[in-house]
Amino acid sequence: MSKSDILRNEMARDFRKGLLKFFILKMLDKEDMHGYAMMNRIEEVCGWKPSSGSLYPALLNLSTQGLIKVKVVAMRKVYIITPKGKQLVAGLDQNLEPGLDEISRIFKEL
Repeated sequence: MSKSDILRNEMARDFRKGLLKFFILKMLDKEDMHGYAMMNRIEEVCGWKPSSGSLYPALLNLSTQGLIKVKVVAMRKVYIITPKGKQLVAGLDQNLEPGLDEISRIFKEL
């Protein structure tokens, strides 16, 4: 199985979908964005474009948790990370490598 086959695999898409909230927070930590721009940026980086049916519920959930907020600019919703969201991203950045190592260890043991 080639790398491109793995990236197109349904399980790989499910894995990325599970990380969608983290992707959103990481993008918003760099700049405020509207939903369509987020979908395009994720597609550009991952080769997978989340549907609006996946993205907007994730945005609502992050907003409910106080990790992002919404403002309307030129009749468009723009999403902004909150200080609480920035704190979460900083923790994720610090723990990314150890977390991936742990996932790899568990995967190998299973």
